Amino acid sequence: MEDEQTFLDCVSVHAPSLRRFARRLTGNLADAEDVMQDTLMRALEKRGELREPGRLRAWLLAIVRTCWLNSRRGLRSKLEVLCEGQCSGVERGPRGDLEREILDRSLTDDLLQALEGLPREWREALWLREVEDLSYEEIARVLDCPLGTVRSRLARARAAAAACLGKGDIHGMS
Repeated sequence: MEDEQTFLDCVSVHAPSLRRFARRLTGNLADAEDVMQDTLMRALEKRGELREPGRLRAWLLAIVRTCWLNSRRGLRSKLEVLCEGQCSGVERGPRGDLEREILDRSLTDDLLQALEGLPREWREALWLREVEDLSYEEIARVLDCPLGTVRSRLARARAAAAACLGKGDIHGMS
């Protein structure tokens, strides 16, 4: 996709998915928008490296993740105060972001809490599979890890989330 406008038109189709994933990674709208800006700039610069145009979405999601990881380099860990085993820094409720509010309403508070309790690597894999509906192969590309690792992370994430929810299986949780 050498033509810049054609490329941007193709990318814009995937913007909602990219924005959701950026929001999931960053945890807030402002940082998600920064990651989106970086992602779009980087994608535009690197568009010549896209080998399989049919896998544009997975390629873009991988860039989102890379931009997010790059934005976190050198940052100090933020202090999280635990009270009775719960992190007090986790916000719930409306944040002035319609997309987030709709997503929050479609996922129960218990499910959101179960997701937040998972290790980051498991949560990313589960989100990409169940919410973004990526194949295992696409998730492996986005997360830059072997296919077996994706399968393992998904199995562990599902089991842990199911245990947290007191259910046997959350496959197809979206």
